[in-house]
Amino acid sequence: MVIRIASVVLSFAGLLALILGLLFWTNSALNLIQMHMLLGLLAVGALWVIGIGQAFSKGGSWLLGACALVVGAAMIIIGLNQSALMLGPFHWIVQILHLVLGLLVIGMGHICAARYRKVTTSTMAK
Repeated sequence: MVIRIASVVLSFAGLLALILGLLFWTNSALNLIQMHMLLGLLAVGALWVIGIGQAFSKGGSWLLGACALVVGAAMIIIGLNQSALMLGPFHWIVQILHLVLGLLVIGMGHICAARYRKVTTSTMAK
């Protein structure tokens, strides 16, 4: 049940953070940066809950759980320091990296959740 709730939180927080981030690229809604950061932290927290939950489940993947933790940590580090990284004409590289990490957070969270559901339903069927 915790994994299901975390998956829903990840979906909504990740999607809203993605929409806000795309709005920032068009120089719109710049007053909502704090909301974007909060949604990003919620998404990473949900990813970590899902990753740890599936890693510790019977038949879960430790490697997938570790990857979820690393991707989440990278997202937080890049996200919080984004405004100070590679300033000037090449700042778009940091923005693209941030976007790719955001998509990875959402995707990896859903991969981990799907694996958790598959493992738990197959062990219940036995």
